Amino acid sequence: MKLPIYLDHHATTPCDQGVIDMMAPYFGVAQFGNANARNNHHGRVAAQAVKAAKAQIASLINGNPDHIVLTSGASEANMLAFQEISPKEGRNEILISALEHASILDQIPSLRARGFIVHIILSTKGGIITPDAVATLINNKTVMVCVMLANHEIGTIQPMRDIAQLAHQHGAQLHCDATQAVGKIPVDVLALGADSISFSAHKIYGPQGIGALYTTKPIKRGGTTPLALAVGFGAACELAKQRMAANSSRMQELTALLLQYLPECQVNSGHLPGLLNLVLPNVNAEDLLLELSHDLSLSTGAACASGTGKPSTVLRAIGLDDISINSSIRISIGRNTTRDEIIYAADKITTAYLQMTKQHSLSKKSALS
Repeated sequence: MKLPIYLDHHATTPCDQGVIDMMAPYFGVAQFGNANARNNHHGRVAAQAVKAAKAQIASLINGNPDHIVLTSGASEANMLAFQEISPKEGRNEILISALEHASILDQIPSLRARGFIVHIILSTKGGIITPDAVATLINNKTVMVCVMLANHEIGTIQPMRDIAQLAHQHGAQLHCDATQAVGKIPVDVLALGADSISFSAHKIYGPQGIGALYTTKPIKRGGTTPLALAVGFGAACELAKQRMAANSSRMQELTALLLQYLPECQVNSGHLPGLLNLVLPNVNAEDLLLELSHDLSLSTGAACASGTGKPSTVLRAIGLDDISINSSIRISIGRNTTRDEIIYAADKITTAYLQMTKQHSLSKKSALS
């Protein structure tokens, strides 16, 4: 068993060896062309490779390959989705869910500076953005509704079809960050009803540095397409499509096994296969992770927010107080995680937790004496 065991697959995943093998020729002298240079042989070969990759990417979400815009990642895709809209007379309001990723929430100040009025859609304590919550805010001035499909910290899956219908009834677009959903659960852009969705290769065992925006409206993005990364993205999507059902079933079993061996704790929502967000009372999560760092790679939440010192906006949105937020850890299981690793991880977490809570109890008694 190789230590530390990696249990942070919702931050990033290791690139699949099969994907690496597919990319390898496109880093070398044989197939290195610029897909935009279609007036020469190397460019035409590159363009065909990118076209094939887009077909694989689109197939995973049941979309049209011509509607795939390759980006540097899901964060850029989210930014592109907002850049394509502008405030118009009588239509200048945007609704954004309280559970969104930082790449969306961080755009709110610039959206307001561009003349938009931004409203936050509140979540239930169970981490759900209900159609009723959207209905209370949406009106004929709404230009876009933005709701994440599967949450990156707590794994809740939103009723996107109903939200899409509401948006379209009011003439608004729906943008959906589907980064944690694509490749893990079935995502059909036609059934979903979203006007645009964002997702990324490195969350599904593809290369870091490439993502996609699927959009029903044409969007131009400048720059040279990273050929090898595009090929790797396509290959990762193909593998995800083939293995999704088996991976999902296996990760659900491992999640149940982990919970069986862990000490009593509060589970912060769930439903996305392989993701657990837990409150371990009376410990500081950062201290716990430091104690476990030689054995396990875990996180206290989204990778983008780790180390910022700011409380999780997602956990805050579902009603957790500072004490519970500071005691929360995120465990995300991968397709290659084994039963032995899960049992080992549960034992290490339990041992460290019991030791830390015992110390907490002793220090509390000492303070009272």
